[in-house]
Amino acid sequence: MTECFISDENCSLLNISTSDDFIQNIPNEQVDRLKFIAYGIICPVIIGLGILGNITNLVVLTRSNLKGITFVYLTWLAISDLMSLVFCITSLLRILNVEPRTYLAALYYAHIEMPLVNAFMASSVFLVVTLTVDRYFSVCRPMNFKQVHNTQRATKSIAVAYICAFLLYIPVCFQKRPISMHVNNRTEYVAFDNPIVAGHTAFRIYLVVKEGLVRLGPVVLLTILNTIIILTFRKSLIQRPDWLAISGVGSPPSRKRCKDKQRLCNLLTGIVILFVISMTPAAFLTILNREYKEFHFGFQLFRALANIIELSNYAMNFYVYCICNSEIRRNFVELVTCAKPNVNECSPSSRPSLVSNSKF
Repeated sequence: MTECFISDENCSLLNISTSDDFIQNIPNEQVDRLKFIAYGIICPVIIGLGILGNITNLVVLTRSNLKGITFVYLTWLAISDLMSLVFCITSLLRILNVEPRTYLAALYYAHIEMPLVNAFMASSVFLVVTLTVDRYFSVCRPMNFKQVHNTQRATKSIAVAYICAFLLYIPVCFQKRPISMHVNNRTEYVAFDNPIVAGHTAFRIYLVVKEGLVRLGPVVLLTILNTIIILTFRKSLIQRPDWLAISGVGSPPSRKRCKDKQRLCNLLTGIVILFVISMTPAAFLTILNREYKEFHFGFQLFRALANIIELSNYAMNFYVYCICNSEIRRNFVELVTCAKPNVNECSPSSRPSLVSNSKF
């Protein structure tokens, strides 16, 4: 997900620096109603299901019989998604105008909230890219697979994903500033854009570059890599059974194994479609956002839909994996039924295979 809480953030629509300006901007009733439905009802449900799913995902992925580099990537991906959803709760409070109005809260919303939320979201995107590159070598360049598919490389890749994500959002820390307001004879503090930073041309350029690195770039890269993976995988379904039978290395794959491989191809296709649908609208949302559109109902509707779709992307990973991957599904059933995992049953992703190295 991105900047729903990002769009509100990155291209802040209200450059308000005084309490008088704040009072003069009276919200439109339709926009208020839309925000309540989108961010007060739909998003909390998505976040709740996402937190439950990612916690379950972490419990399942850390079971003793799910070993292998792929599951390490998936574990850290679940951590990024979980942290993104948890910190999105404070973003919802801000969007609904029910956040605390203390000075410490204003400092958090001005300098920490959006960088933190979006950094975890960006780390999730970078981890998906890293996992896809690993899968690309597994399917398309198996001779070089061991060079990239090892614990040392995975540890470095995960660390780089988090470091790059947090460094990328450092400028956002200075986009807003706490502003004091006098309401009913008491002083309240809220976070508003710092016009010196948010209005600067360099900052606008930074937003466009950032969107290219976090959303548009990964969308293009994942689309290309997954298309190549799918085409190579489908080709192997036709060629490898005959090769295995002729070479005498083993018997042709069973009908069930072929169906499993076909299911993986369908999963890869779904990943491409889901990623493009969830990331593309949010990327253009941040770039197109402008002050005068704050109370434009049509644009706010588009923003709400883009944010909901993107948020769903971080919330539904466990459910997608559980539906499409038999190992995770089996371990989830064992977890629910309190059955002990079979530690002697080695995960296919942690052992070599003559048929395919690419199973999750």
